[in-house]
Amino acid sequence: MEDYYDLIIVGAGITGSALSFVASRYSSIKTILVIEKYDRIAPLNSDSKNNSQTLHFGDIETNYTLEEAAHTKASAERVLKYSSLMPRSESSRIISEVQKMVLAVGDEEAERIDKIYSKGMRKLFPGLRKLGRKELAKIEPNTVKGRDPSETVSALLSDKGYMVNFGLLAKSFYKRAKSKGVKFIFNCRCLTANPIEDGHEIITNKGSFKGRFVIFASGTYSLYFAKKLGYDRNLSILSVGGGFYVAPRVLNGKVYRVQAGGIPFAAIHADPEITNPKITRFGPTVSFPLSLEVREKGTTLDYLRTFDFDIPTIQSLFNIIGNKDIRRIMRKNMLYPLPIIGKPLFIKNEVSKIVPSLSPDKIRFDKNYGGIRPQIIDENKRFLSMGASKIRGNNIMFNITPSPGATSSLQSAIDDIVYMCTLLDIGIDERKIESELGAIDYKHLKEKINGHKQL
Repeated sequence: MEDYYDLIIVGAGITGSALSFVASRYSSIKTILVIEKYDRIAPLNSDSKNNSQTLHFGDIETNYTLEEAAHTKASAERVLKYSSLMPRSESSRIISEVQKMVLAVGDEEAERIDKIYSKGMRKLFPGLRKLGRKELAKIEPNTVKGRDPSETVSALLSDKGYMVNFGLLAKSFYKRAKSKGVKFIFNCRCLTANPIEDGHEIITNKGSFKGRFVIFASGTYSLYFAKKLGYDRNLSILSVGGGFYVAPRVLNGKVYRVQAGGIPFAAIHADPEITNPKITRFGPTVSFPLSLEVREKGTTLDYLRTFDFDIPTIQSLFNIIGNKDIRRIMRKNMLYPLPIIGKPLFIKNEVSKIVPSLSPDKIRFDKNYGGIRPQIIDENKRFLSMGASKIRGNNIMFNITPSPGATSSLQSAIDDIVYMCTLLDIGIDERKIESELGAIDYKHLKEKINGHKQL
């Protein structure tokens, strides 16, 4: 089989499906193909069991800079705007409002959120408000019940609280893209890609497909293919796994914890389960599996191929392990999934900070929950990189999307499709994008396009 398409997207998770939706609804791209190696849309990290189901705004993520928070807020608002395009019967199953806060325990954490609140967050998020112990006892009583009265506890409560079934969101993008003529092929595994005179040839287990422009939206595998095609950019991947403990519903909403700045690993937080309102999940625990995909041990060799095993990579790993905050996270988290000792330690170190009165018999580690995120190692900086990364080549692009990649799916898709259409002189309806999904940052895109032309 050999076909030619204007755009080929490799991967049908939340990122790939959002790309197919944006390309088919807002551009003049005529033929679009999406290939997915599994048998369905969003089978891995976008599945509701494999993420925290949070629409991130940057308001309670205390490891974000003000600039990162503003960018995340804009991305999240696009998802809200998209939900207004759906019938209420559909959007209500995908996204729902939920109470959301960041909880500070102890004087040091309380002082930290006070500083964050006063240094710009209050202006960026006018609906964010401070809570003391008395207000917390009314709004989230189980965060105060059983707590030492002398222990300082406070919170920032957000008015931007939403939980999202990102798997269903991806299926919504897929449904709308398919109705516009986008072709999807499942059980189609990409083996490699080769440059051709007018684009790239994608070799799969189901034949060869040629595309004028190719975007890899393959999660952890995006960097694997980038390196295979010679686009290194001095990056490697640290696969970060996340597991969850499950308890009966003990909280009214999402309760996040204060976390270290500059560290991409989320502190343990508590979330209601969007598919089961009777439970609360605590997590994610942090692990470092030697694989690219959750519960797929056969991807270990591919994972090792994303490393260069040169001096910059080794120095980067030493710097990561040498960071005291990361080392502390690693020490604690490697024990949490273990039988017998894991649960008592998890309750003592994590759960007791959020719900002090939760008894051990009410909580259990659930192996059915949890995913893997591609945390990027920047070998130039010799450390982990915050946020997503895009590698751009000649009519080809590779998206590497750690958390909050699902929140940023529409933002990323708009950036990529506007970029592609501008580069290749293809028509795009900017007015429709802006009226339905929000304003486009043209200055940011121009810099990217001019940078590409100079390569």
